[in-house]
Amino acid sequence: MNDERIQKDASTSQRRCGGQCKRCTCKKEDQPERSARELSAVAAAMIWLLVFCGAAWGEGRPGLLIIAHGSPRASWNQRVSELEQGVRTAFGDNNPYVATKVVFMEFAEPNLANGLESLQSEGCDRIVAVPLLIAPSSHSHWDIPALLGIYSDPKIEAALREEGARLVRPRVSVTLTTTLAESDVIERILLKRVKQLSKDPAHEAVVLLAHGSEAIPPAWDRFLQRALTYICGQTGISYGDWATVAVGQEYERAVTVIQRAARTRRRVIVVGAYLSLGVKRMHDRWSARRAGEGTERAATENPLQGLDIEFAEQGLLPDPMVAEWIVQTARAAVQARP
Repeated sequence: MNDERIQKDASTSQRRCGGQCKRCTCKKEDQPERSARELSAVAAAMIWLLVFCGAAWGEGRPGLLIIAHGSPRASWNQRVSELEQGVRTAFGDNNPYVATKVVFMEFAEPNLANGLESLQSEGCDRIVAVPLLIAPSSHSHWDIPALLGIYSDPKIEAALREEGARLVRPRVSVTLTTTLAESDVIERILLKRVKQLSKDPAHEAVVLLAHGSEAIPPAWDRFLQRALTYICGQTGISYGDWATVAVGQEYERAVTVIQRAARTRRRVIVVGAYLSLGVKRMHDRWSARRAGEGTERAATENPLQGLDIEFAEQGLLPDPMVAEWIVQTARAAVQARP
């Protein structure tokens, strides 16, 4: 009896030793032993799995949103929409974006909210938004940021809703880039337009028309002065001036500047820093409205009648430099945050 008790106590003592000996042979019932080395290996494998999943489904899937103003005219919107494929082609095989969308602020579809939702549904983990606008304005400073959900102002949001805009709050981060005026693309394209029309630079003047911004007029003045200085320097034309004219509005501003240019040079070339509209169409509409007034004065007192004026028929589009600028801007935004 005593021998059996001694053996039983010894067995129990072994099981309760707590592993204090150098090479413990005790086994706990129903709990398989795991060495520290095995646990470290499992932990390391889990960490690498998380890193891989983060790379596959987290970072590295940016979406590109190209934002234009939009127009009631389908022809205007069509030229802008064609940029979507043009940008993909300009990226070539080295395109860091998994999806690209062209959207419009108003007047046309797809709208900005549609574009944001589409890119998110395609799995984009962040979005780079490139405003296809000529220069800084209330659109680039306040309207687009509010539509993108990265800026909040109750008054601006209320005004946008009154205009029919739908505001969304994206689930991913959004980066908004600069406008075209921060590059040299506009003056380079306008130089092409002027050279196409120029015949005798020594006796010609250039007038540049642009939309302008009542909210930020100095930015537009600096941009227009820079563009005219470049054009005159490249062509030998020694007289240049500009006017800010909203499309279809206040064309009398342009008339005054063109008249002044015609008093200094025999021939005036008029080009426009408009995305998808040539100044000839603007001038023709103004002339048609004036003739349509039906008065003898309107028909006989056209202040530009008899002057030697050449109006550019194209805006900035179509020109491949616009798509190239979008690609450069989009690449830089991705490289800033790999």
